[in-house]
Amino acid sequence: MKILTQLTDMNHFTPNEKSIASYILTHKELMLHLNIQELAKATYTSHSAINRLTHKLGLSGFKEFSIKLAREFQQDAQNISNIDPNYPFALGESSLQVAKDIAELMKETIEKNFAFMDEASLTEAAHLLDQAKRIFIYGLGDSQIRAKSFQNKLIKINKYVVITTELSEWAYHTINLTPQDCAIFLTYHEKSPIFLKAAQHFSRAKIPFITITANHQSELAKMSTICIQVPNDETKHAKIGTFSSQIAFDYVLNVIYSCIFQIDYANNMQMTTYSLKNFNLDE
Repeated sequence: MKILTQLTDMNHFTPNEKSIASYILTHKELMLHLNIQELAKATYTSHSAINRLTHKLGLSGFKEFSIKLAREFQQDAQNISNIDPNYPFALGESSLQVAKDIAELMKETIEKNFAFMDEASLTEAAHLLDQAKRIFIYGLGDSQIRAKSFQNKLIKINKYVVITTELSEWAYHTINLTPQDCAIFLTYHEKSPIFLKAAQHFSRAKIPFITITANHQSELAKMSTICIQVPNDETKHAKIGTFSSQIAFDYVLNVIYSCIFQIDYANNMQMTTYSLKNFNLDE
């Protein structure tokens, strides 16, 4: 997860660490020029307090913090674009210009999404799903289409996958999950009441679940075993289509599938090759 996102959340920060985080967030333009002594003086804290904060962010110390923060600033500068995720093309544009706009939107969405990627979360999610007896996916509307594509890939490497929301039977599926199973919630920024009900049951029953969302501060995200964040670029209602959100979901699910495949690469490769060769599935 991005450093600035973690600083904004201030999860499990001490008062001193909150003071340091607030200073960094409100003086971003100065941070690339401050050393640890100057930051400690400006925040009325100490070197050790700053280093403890960087460790909570998963970094080795202030030097690594400064380098990664500079990279984030550079990425943010590069991500500034004229493409509006809600209205990526305009009235009267040629077909070729529309194609260019959509290509730019896809590229920018994936680049932003990659900046949110966290190796520990991806690895944990892949192993959790690989070891699960069954996988149950919760997705509504356009997100259910992304879920179907993910299901299709996982079936090819012998994973048992159910789209719980496909036939409005989510409640029956929910009550039948066990701690040996794993659930996935795909939700951009809406707070679906059925998702919350299912998640609350999973928390009580100690059933692991992964949430992929743009709203990492939601109750659902906070209850999750693992939360994977996507960029929050679309407004809730004013948009031509769900271009950015669905590109983001596709990208994350493709990455997770690839990480699962990688865990037992040789066997999964043999399985998919055997199916194609012996059952003419490529026709």
